[in-house]
Amino acid sequence: MMNRSLPAVLVVALLICPLPASFVATDQPDADREPVRVIFDTDMDTDCDDLGALAVLHALADLGEAEILATVVSSKNAWSPACVAAVNAFYGRPDLPVGQPKGAGADKPSRYARQIAERFPQQLGTGERVPDAAEVYRRVLSDQPDGSVVIVTVGYLTNLADLLRLPADGDRPSGMALVRQKVKRWVCMGGNFVGRPAADDLALGNNNFTIDSAAALYAVRNWPGSIVFVGREIGSVPSGLRVGARLNELPDDHPVRFGYAQYFDGQPRDRHVADQTTVLFAVRGLGSFWDQETSGYMDLSPDMTLRWRYDRNPGHSYLLKRKEEGKTMDREVEQAIEALMLQRPKR
Repeated sequence: MMNRSLPAVLVVALLICPLPASFVATDQPDADREPVRVIFDTDMDTDCDDLGALAVLHALADLGEAEILATVVSSKNAWSPACVAAVNAFYGRPDLPVGQPKGAGADKPSRYARQIAERFPQQLGTGERVPDAAEVYRRVLSDQPDGSVVIVTVGYLTNLADLLRLPADGDRPSGMALVRQKVKRWVCMGGNFVGRPAADDLALGNNNFTIDSAAALYAVRNWPGSIVFVGREIGSVPSGLRVGARLNELPDDHPVRFGYAQYFDGQPRDRHVADQTTVLFAVRGLGSFWDQETSGYMDLSPDMTLRWRYDRNPGHSYLLKRKEEGKTMDREVEQAIEALMLQRPKR
């Protein structure tokens, strides 16, 4: 990932530009609400924040705030599904459905996936035994109440493109029909939303879109419902948010601690929290941390640059950092994520 700072003129623009009427904010959701039904879709290969995000999701499930329906992998790395399965088992959920693309897709190396899969108990082995992620989506979505599922992607969009292309099969509906019927919203970690109107020239990087660009283009352009984009400026470059070093306080037999240590060649260190912020928002909502641009849509180009346009409103939105007395809530976001990553498994 690139670590360049925003050009000074854009930083000034972001600081002085007032929030328009389409920016909305809400308070922390009611603690008595039903758990958020989540399908988690991760690449679980090149970066360790995917591990952190899965830990956050399991911690939220242990608190009763989320119900994890499935944990699918968007990478074709042979060890990524087993790595996910090992983390699931550690948190007491060994039977969560896991899937992986069976057609075209990206196969990226990982510093930790095989090491976790081989060191910690899991039932999958390598990718040959893992079902097609699109079919996992179809099976899991079919069993859920209408309009109830939140899909969280913190990796490539391969699986969602495959899901949208799934044809009807006998009495099984098409993927597109299931998304329309069952999905409440898709929360997508991807894009950089700089300036107003927001734009992304890829100077900050955008691996979740660029590594499988054909899938990203198809999924974003054809998604039939609500999408909330969590841009890299929320939890990655240039946000400055970092968490991970305190994983050293966890025992050696913790797979997330072990994975961060593998990523950093010895000891866990702080790393950006792009994926963790995405999960935190998907489950807890805007809270006191973020605002949301709810007007307009992402006009994504085949080269993965984007412009935010306002001539129609298909249900797209993106997060912005909320400011209290001119200050963002960065430290509070870090503390919330860190507490969840350090939370011991309930089961």
